[in-house]
Amino acid sequence: MAAFSSRSPRRRAESPDSPRLLSVISESYQNRLRIPSYDDTDQFSFGPVYEDNIFEIIHKYLELDTHHRVAYVGDPVGSLAQKIQEHFCLTQPVVAITPGKVHYEPTPDRRRLVPIEIHNVGAEQYFREAAQNFPSVYSAAPFDRIIMFDAIEHIQTLRETFGYILKTLHEFGKVLVIHRPGPLNTLPYFTDLSSRVRELDVPYINILQDIQACRADVEWELEQVPVVIPKLKWLAMLKEKFPPQVRVMSDYEVSNGIRELSEGMLKYHGETLEFIDRLMFITISHPLFDTNYPSMQRAGGSAIVPFPGMEDLQYQMPVTEDLKKFLVKPPPEERAKRIQ
Repeated sequence: MAAFSSRSPRRRAESPDSPRLLSVISESYQNRLRIPSYDDTDQFSFGPVYEDNIFEIIHKYLELDTHHRVAYVGDPVGSLAQKIQEHFCLTQPVVAITPGKVHYEPTPDRRRLVPIEIHNVGAEQYFREAAQNFPSVYSAAPFDRIIMFDAIEHIQTLRETFGYILKTLHEFGKVLVIHRPGPLNTLPYFTDLSSRVRELDVPYINILQDIQACRADVEWELEQVPVVIPKLKWLAMLKEKFPPQVRVMSDYEVSNGIRELSEGMLKYHGETLEFIDRLMFITISHPLFDTNYPSMQRAGGSAIVPFPGMEDLQYQMPVTEDLKKFLVKPPPEERAKRIQ
């Protein structure tokens, strides 16, 4: 067998004309991702599919009627107050209340923001002053329904504020708290934002305990609201720091986060995103029964069964014949006293 020299030229394999070889795809990051701009009415909206489902769930828990006096506590950016008034044909204008004020202070390297809550402003101040005008007569309270949308994290004194809210609520009124728990978040956030949301989250068990301390009846439920939105619009919303949870991120972090999404999990997702928004709906009302304990359960549960530990409960268990021999019989006088 003849040996081939290492210097001998190699023969080039001829590729067949049919079928042709597969193309080689070369990918590179786009330095300037073209994110379109939207008008103000559409920029901060999750779309008609989301809003129609939100309105349906609001009616499910509040049973809104046209004559109801409604207060809406939520961020002015992306507010649903006007849309709620139009959707439910309310005869009186919805009272829109800002939940609170947060100042974001940049770190020395200007790559992160530190949130600084400002107390006694927004909803805290509004309901405290309103409660002073309606101290005890619930039938004369100014509101029949109160909706708090993604506003809990801006209220520092939850227990005190809920007490004032109940004083401004009609005796047959309801409060609906729509909360997005950080650990249960399902929105397509980038990694740093997801971590920051969980870090700054108000635990929902604390919210329920503060409401329970106000002696109110509470029902809660988790709902999954579908979202159908163009991919570029979602990136545009993040760029404008919406939803409000994004405001805790600096411009530098948002820019890197958009790059992470566009070059990561959203790269091959197509032009339209479909995902769910998992929200907790907490319905609050004045006690239905005159008892020594408030009712708190998942939506659809019994409203009269108390929680263990909230009142003295007596337990009984039948004793079989084979267990009686291990029991110590009390003296006759003690047995007579128990029978009486």
